[in-house]
Amino acid sequence: MSGGRISSFRLKPGYSLDSLTNSLTGMGMAGDPRTANAYAARTLSQYDIASAYRGSGLMRKIITIPPLDMVREWRDWQADGDQIKAIEAEEKRLGLKQKTRQVEVLRKLGGGALIMGLPGDMSQPAPTTIAKGGLAYIHVVNRWQLTFNRLIEDSRDPRFGEPEMYRMTTTRGQQLIHPSRVVPFRGDPSPSLLGVANYVEDFWGESTIAQVLDAVQDSDTARSAFASLITKARNLRIGIPKLSEYVATDEGEALFQRRMRNFTVSESMFNAIVYDAGDGDGKSGERIDDTTYSFGGMKDVMNAYGEWASAISDIPATRLLGRAPEGMNASGESQQEDWRKKIRAMQTLEMGPCLDRLDPYLIQSALGSANPDIWYEWAPLDTPTEAQQAETFFKISQALEKIAGLTAIPDRAFNEAVQNTLTEGGYMPGLDNALEGMSDEERFGLQSSVDPALTDPSALIEAQAASASSGKEGGQISPSTAGATANNTPRRRAANDARFVADAASKTLYVERKLLNAAEVIRWAKSQGLETTLAPDDMHVTVAYSRAAVDWFTVGEDWSSDQDGKLRVKPGGPRTVERLGDGDAVALLFQSNELQYRHDAIRNAGASWDWPDYRPHITLTLQAEGVDVDTIEPYQGPLVFGPELFSELDPDWKSGVKEQ
Repeated sequence: MSGGRISSFRLKPGYSLDSLTNSLTGMGMAGDPRTANAYAARTLSQYDIASAYRGSGLMRKIITIPPLDMVREWRDWQADGDQIKAIEAEEKRLGLKQKTRQVEVLRKLGGGALIMGLPGDMSQPAPTTIAKGGLAYIHVVNRWQLTFNRLIEDSRDPRFGEPEMYRMTTTRGQQLIHPSRVVPFRGDPSPSLLGVANYVEDFWGESTIAQVLDAVQDSDTARSAFASLITKARNLRIGIPKLSEYVATDEGEALFQRRMRNFTVSESMFNAIVYDAGDGDGKSGERIDDTTYSFGGMKDVMNAYGEWASAISDIPATRLLGRAPEGMNASGESQQEDWRKKIRAMQTLEMGPCLDRLDPYLIQSALGSANPDIWYEWAPLDTPTEAQQAETFFKISQALEKIAGLTAIPDRAFNEAVQNTLTEGGYMPGLDNALEGMSDEERFGLQSSVDPALTDPSALIEAQAASASSGKEGGQISPSTAGATANNTPRRRAANDARFVADAASKTLYVERKLLNAAEVIRWAKSQGLETTLAPDDMHVTVAYSRAAVDWFTVGEDWSSDQDGKLRVKPGGPRTVERLGDGDAVALLFQSNELQYRHDAIRNAGASWDWPDYRPHITLTLQAEGVDVDTIEPYQGPLVFGPELFSELDPDWKSGVKEQ
């Protein structure tokens, strides 16, 4: 050492520093107050947990939101239609969905369990097989209702770490329950890091309340503190000269009380405070000070505590606090997507393994025997809108139509899969009831009476050639030529056999729908200043305009029409009146998802389109020279169109158009 200063510093052998230190500032040294910080483990009792859950609304939401979202959409069984109905009916009889939510709430509170009502003595191992209806009940219990003396410590036992036997205390005494009859829902794993382990706490795990208690208490404290300040938003302070001398005697105290009553009465009756102003110079008078508190920063402080509670509980603030998303153009979708991922992970890692212990008995109780080929998928967590459902149905229909044309799946298997898809997806309500009373041959389109001329590819080609020689346009096959009516031809059989028809059947395609209420539209057009319009028979909407040759039979038929082939566009929606190109033609443009989907389906079948995008419209007139279309109010009434009409392109179509 030199001059009282440390010239060198060296740790003794075996010692080291494992934190950031600074000898000049004292950070990390003995004088740093942060070195006195320490974390203390706290084990909550059953009564602590119950008090926190019942006493705090924020805590209750943190506990109940995840279980509710985990079971809200439940799961989709993958099996035959009848088997799915039986399993879902058994789940409903047992109340499995509701009881799973209850036991998941108990998991958050520290642990819970499902007790399965299986045949035999409850203290003996559960049977591996049961008869139909053999799962009599499912009961929900919390961890404090089940006790055990020891855990299985033999690492060679498949049930290592689980209780040897449960005991449930009832009013009639203790009941022994074998662990194979119990499905425990354990809390967050918290293995003991100390020398002495609490095997009960280690088995059940840590409650969510213990993890978020400090954050929730801070938030509740801030809310309560600000709530208590509301009563002090206006604080009236009154200064009375020589008050101490007055209240020193009984007479003075009584005089003081009468004076306070006068203050109260004057403010109540006259909405004003009357006080003694003193002498003429304002001396020796009473003084009134009116103090108010500002709560301008209260919201920010409460939000900060709420956001911290949201972060600790790992629940989005938009879901936990019911708050709108923050930020420019924020929709909250990113937070919602993260939340969906967490819920899916909890379903897969926590709830799924517990239900896997129960499902073998559930399936046997529903069907009468085990079936390893039956399984389930977690249902999507968000319910799609009607528009999304329509788009999904349209895409599924397109995919099924393409698969049908591959002829890679036997008819019966394909038809059964299509029917299951439609019924399980809820796309055609009542379909399962309509199919229930049919025979397999009728249900799956396996009629044995179908004319061979409709199923033999060579017969189809011969029939087409005969039709072509008879002068029929495009070589179309008539019912008489094929030897049977079109109604006798299974729809998928026709799709499968279409590939055997010669390529000569492909040709240009024009698809239109005639406007059935054209008279109403014409009256509107004339009222808007159009001198002439197309004739009613010429008004239509174009669905497809393909210069490329396409096989008409691969296009299929439209699924959005009614039973008469009509399509109705409801009133309103986005509509404009615009010119078509640089000419004198004027059209009414409107929006129709059905027409858009149908146009896309025809394009996907190989049809071409000469324009960048498809915009449904009705041509009103071809002679609108000098008309200012910006002054025309669009027609807002319904548009009713007839069935689809297929034809080849007519390059000279304008010559046949008449105006009136």
